[in-house]
Amino acid sequence: IRRARRHRIRQGSRVAARMDIYGVLTMNEENKKKELKDGIVQLVKYNMVGVINTLVDFLVYQMLTYLGMKYAIAQCISYGCGILNSYFFNSRWTFKRDGGRRKKEFIYFVAVNLVSMGLSVLLLKVCYDILHIDSNLISKAIVTPIVMLVNFFGSKLFVFKK
Repeated sequence: IRRARRHRIRQGSRVAARMDIYGVLTMNEENKKKELKDGIVQLVKYNMVGVINTLVDFLVYQMLTYLGMKYAIAQCISYGCGILNSYFFNSRWTFKRDGGRRKKEFIYFVAVNLVSMGLSVLLLKVCYDILHIDSNLISKAIVTPIVMLVNFFGSKLFVFKK
């Protein structure tokens, strides 16, 4: 007979979660719905901040490539401009981080964004050199949604985790 070890986490007078015999945290239906709703709200906020970051990124990228800068260098600079804006708004508004581990959090944030930036440069190379897309705007429009999803999950799972 298997009996579940129960470690209760209390929210008021209700049991919010318990550990089963495998050490897996299980939640009741009410908390699953709340977690799902909170996750959707975070994704919406993240995308709202992302729209601003993307506009900054697009504008800086277009300006730098117009001035003759190579696409990879322009991408690194424009992406860096978006990183600072993104950290400021996502840490305070999307993931509601007020204090604590700022330095460590920022280092993780930069690491996730460097991975995303590397992915964006690689995908831009695919657009230009393999798919032969000559438009900076179209290439950037293809790459941005992919990188945005990778960056959201990296931020949620590694940087601003609870």
